[in-house]
Amino acid sequence: MKKSLNFFLLIISLLFFHMRGIGQSAECGTDYIHNNLMQTDSVYRKQIHLLESQVEASIQNHANNKLSSTIYTIPVVVHVIHLGEPIGTGSNISDIQIQQAIAGLNDHFRNVNGLGVDVELEFCLASKNPNGNSTNGINRVNGSSVPNYAANGITPTGNTCSGAVETAIKDLSRWPVADYYNIWVVSEICNGGFVGYASYPVGGLYDGLVIVSTSMTSNSGTLPHEVGHGFFLYHTFNGDGGNISCPLDTNCLINGDHVCDTPPHKQSDCGTTNPCSSTGVWDNSRYNYMAYCPLVNRFTQGQKDRIRATAIVTPRASLLTSVGCEVVGINEISSNKIFSIFPNPAQSVINVRADIKLLGSAYVIYDNTGKLVLSGKLISENTVIELGDLSGGIYLFSVEENLKQTFIVIKE
Repeated sequence: MKKSLNFFLLIISLLFFHMRGIGQSAECGTDYIHNNLMQTDSVYRKQIHLLESQVEASIQNHANNKLSSTIYTIPVVVHVIHLGEPIGTGSNISDIQIQQAIAGLNDHFRNVNGLGVDVELEFCLASKNPNGNSTNGINRVNGSSVPNYAANGITPTGNTCSGAVETAIKDLSRWPVADYYNIWVVSEICNGGFVGYASYPVGGLYDGLVIVSTSMTSNSGTLPHEVGHGFFLYHTFNGDGGNISCPLDTNCLINGDHVCDTPPHKQSDCGTTNPCSSTGVWDNSRYNYMAYCPLVNRFTQGQKDRIRATAIVTPRASLLTSVGCEVVGINEISSNKIFSIFPNPAQSVINVRADIKLLGSAYVIYDNTGKLVLSGKLISENTVIELGDLSGGIYLFSVEENLKQTFIVIKE
């Protein structure tokens, strides 16, 4: 009987961690970094206090609600710091996986499942790099030569684990934080200790988020969780003293997670009732993207207000005027001229003029959220592709044999 009970408990435990993987699969390292900086860096501490006052004032004055119908667009660049594997294997995840992850991120923020609120914030893989040239928003760098990276991954600033120095990894590839939100995809964080972490929005050369390659997927809760931190959301259990006590909640705008419609709770409180509070909508916390509970599925109106208030003040405000997702050129062709597209802008069809060595190669077309909308093969040196029912807008066109060459296609 005792063996059966132990086996049953083991199954329940494994099931819990499997379910937790659907949401927030392991600990986020953001709090560790933030708490360390608050204790040791007076400049950082002042920046956080200033940002808190600006965001609180914006929310109370409803300044962000004046633009409530505006959908903010944030240019994103993804830096894949791999271990030398071929593209699409191991830590060197494929373009398609990254594009699907960004599409999933947009689904989470736009409340596609209908369970929370639409934050009216979207993320686009950059189409223009800092030099004004065409890009697919993905950079790949072999980080295996950086000391300790191959063995233990990256070490968040202030942590004592034996991975690579964070700045050494980020220096391999980073774009200006005023114009792009940087995402670093890494092999590991602290030898598996974390799945991700993000900088709170105080700016700096290394601002952005870090996420392990296995969590950079369309259905993972890790990416929206870390982006939430990047736009100044705390954990819903913020202030629980490390899962010890219920967070203070005398003023919901300055206590706990500083959001009024996410009832305070301890990190491990994920059951059907909230031991810390009988008021508010409990599902808004236990199913929140900023919780550690399984099956997370929503942001709330209070979090939307805080995100959008953060987006319109320094340092995030500059992202709203970035040209990172603008079109580079109408009749753009690459320097090696392996293939070109015309007419562009197009109405119903595009013609792909390709080098003979590309015949039989697959092509893909994505919309500006990273969703695959068309695919096929180049069947001749002048392949005609019907755009069908695609709505007017901007699309990305790539050929699998030459993924570094991406065209911006405009449909009128």
